[in-house]
Amino acid sequence: MKNSAKIPYGIRNNRLVHISQLTRAERGGRCGCVCPECRTPLEARMGDIVRHYFAHARGTRPCAGGTETGIHLAAKQLIADRKEIPIPLLQAVLEAKDSLGYKHTESKVIFPGHDRQPVDDTKLEFSLGDIRPDLIVSLGQIEILVEVAVTHFIDAEKQQRLESRGQRCIEIDLGDIPRNLTPVELEEHVFNYQRAYWIVNPKIEAEQEKLRPRLQQQIEKANKRIAQANIAREQEEQRQREQHARMEAYFKAQEQKHAELKRQREEEQRRAREKATEQAEIRRREAEVARQLEAKAERHRQQKTWEQERQQLDLHEMRHLAMELFASCQRIHARSGKVATSTRFCLPMARHNLERDIHKMDLEAIPTAVETRTEYDWMFGVPSREWKLVALLGVVYTRESIQSRYWISIQAIERYLGEFGYQPIVALQRAEQLLNTARYYHILAEDPALMALELLPRPLDAIAEFVGELDNFNMIHLLAAKLDELAFIPKPANSWR
Repeated sequence: MKNSAKIPYGIRNNRLVHISQLTRAERGGRCGCVCPECRTPLEARMGDIVRHYFAHARGTRPCAGGTETGIHLAAKQLIADRKEIPIPLLQAVLEAKDSLGYKHTESKVIFPGHDRQPVDDTKLEFSLGDIRPDLIVSLGQIEILVEVAVTHFIDAEKQQRLESRGQRCIEIDLGDIPRNLTPVELEEHVFNYQRAYWIVNPKIEAEQEKLRPRLQQQIEKANKRIAQANIAREQEEQRQREQHARMEAYFKAQEQKHAELKRQREEEQRRAREKATEQAEIRRREAEVARQLEAKAERHRQQKTWEQERQQLDLHEMRHLAMELFASCQRIHARSGKVATSTRFCLPMARHNLERDIHKMDLEAIPTAVETRTEYDWMFGVPSREWKLVALLGVVYTRESIQSRYWISIQAIERYLGEFGYQPIVALQRAEQLLNTARYYHILAEDPALMALELLPRPLDAIAEFVGELDNFNMIHLLAAKLDELAFIPKPANSWR
């Protein structure tokens, strides 16, 4: 079985031997050493490359603790051979907490520590009842138990037994040292008082008792300072509370004062508004009375003026004018039926726009409904063909009206013709003015001459006749209604007759 455990120490003739203490002639199995842990034969591996070490002989079962056991035994053997021990720092430390939980400490160094303290005698593995220390050393009349810790340290149970006996005991901590140290290097670690510490020493407890009054005094002083600080803090908090209460009372009084001032200002403003409202209402009433008086005076003045104007009217002349206007319209009507329709356009705008609009709407010929004569063709004093074409191409048959499919009223045609420049003949206009005068002055209401003027046509009558012809030739869809409410929707040209 191959074994790779590197052991620095072996036992020969019941004494520990380091690998560096062998000669070349003793390498291999000739070293005569056994394992410190399992006591099986070792071989000295002393090559030229790797650092020398012991290993379990071939054919033996290796153990895991040979290295640590060797170091442990070597340290004990060094102490026994040198008759010296490291004395660790001996210090009494006492701790306590004040009322706030802060830690206070009193300490005293009894012995500062020493690396090599000569001893009178050493005993290895000497049993003391239920305790078997690594060494017992004698220093005068004092015995000190020494424990060398490499892997196994003193546990709580063993420490309790030591404390119950009051036996001085130190422990040397070699747990973290390298495992391949030479005896000289190991000696430096063993005799280093910083690696040793006291497990039990009766002097510590005695010194702690001496330190206890001082620590108690320190705690009392700290608690006194804490109590004084608490009192001062409480007093300061009370002062701040009182100051806060005073400030709160002050601000509350100021707030009430400001609230009262605000209420007074608002009351004054309310009264001022009420007074202003009352004054405004008085002025409004006075203005209303003045307006009514003025309106009454104006009505009286207008009534007086109306009466004066009415008295100045010549009723005979008005009857005569009414008969002349009616006769004039009759003559124009009669003459219009005998005169052939002219193909010329009277208004310059008509001459300029109609040919363009006919071409724009792709009309190959003038629609028959336009050429057809109606009773009131003479209304506008121009050839009926002209104003009918203007109405057709400006309102009835346009790209917008065909696409929108909205209802069109005859008032729209009347407005368009008026904007275009077509007005009723002068006789009709004067007849309308005469009728309006008679109605305004409440005269000649039943006079035959004035009643005859009522029979004369209006522009809407002529437009209604034209719209009727458009419906007859299937150019529009007419909505049957009163004259003033007539409306229609244009139809496409391919449906015309």
